[in-house]
Amino acid sequence: MSESFRYKVYGLTLQVNQPLTGLIAAKSDAPVDVWVDLNGESQPSSAEIETISSGLNVLSKADGTYFHLWFRGDGQLDFYLDAGGSHISANWTCALLEEVNALLLGQVLGCALRLRGTLCLHACVVKIDQHAVAIVGESGAGKSTTAAALAKEGYSILSDDIAVLKDDEQHWFVQPGYPRLRLWPQTIHALYGSESDLERIFSFSEKRFVELVGNSSETVWKFHSDPLPLAAIYVLGKRHPELAAPMIETISPATAVMTLMTHRSVSHLKLGMDKQAQEFAGLSRVAMTVPIRKVSRSDSLTALPQLCDAIVNDVGNITLLEQCTQL
Repeated sequence: MSESFRYKVYGLTLQVNQPLTGLIAAKSDAPVDVWVDLNGESQPSSAEIETISSGLNVLSKADGTYFHLWFRGDGQLDFYLDAGGSHISANWTCALLEEVNALLLGQVLGCALRLRGTLCLHACVVKIDQHAVAIVGESGAGKSTTAAALAKEGYSILSDDIAVLKDDEQHWFVQPGYPRLRLWPQTIHALYGSESDLERIFSFSEKRFVELVGNSSETVWKFHSDPLPLAAIYVLGKRHPELAAPMIETISPATAVMTLMTHRSVSHLKLGMDKQAQEFAGLSRVAMTVPIRKVSRSDSLTALPQLCDAIVNDVGNITLLEQCTQL
């Protein structure tokens, strides 16, 4: 029997046929949600795929429907997911297992979660007091940078890249991801230190992993490994160089639900009408029950402490109001 490894991430237990770095081990008897088979030895692909750096398509096979995610660079990397998001296989050439792992923990598991009917946003999540705070925005908006600035001030990271939302009928809870942040060198220099000893996420990119540690460590860069109730979602808008101080504004539920739909994890994944309707209904409940805020701020890294203070103060006001309404 081949060796296998179990990990806990985004509220799922993965069983993988190869050891992966940067993940938290699950108990050996934990029920498996997703089976991951990392094979190597990618097969030749179509000429059409070879002209595109990455993409996603649907394959109909004799044993069912599969979702194919491909990535092209110096070599090729292909992931295949079954329609239920419970089995993932990967084949590749000229890629390191660490790079395969990085894509698995991002777009690939984002697809699997949505195929499983799980609400998930492309977001970073930070623990403030005893609550989770999700930070969403377009690619390059500064989600990880804002989370890192909060981490520097001692707030633990719950998840980078994906916010998995679970409803217990009283609160929305966010599931923990894995104990790493993905940051560009300029952010690392401003907040952390030198990037020279940090692992590159991909060989062709300067972006690095910053390792996070458990709650018991004395370092401020911590990871929180338990689900937390969601206090608020902050939507990072365009940066405004002339803005002297950050502005946080309430977004109406009607606007908020459409905003959240655009920030679903792997938003280009086209699900069937029934699953899309379920997502819309779920995110509508989120928008009706969780405060959604628009954040305007400067584009300067030196203004990050002000942004952190504004978010922390706003979360404090939200949780205080919640406590008062429960009296």
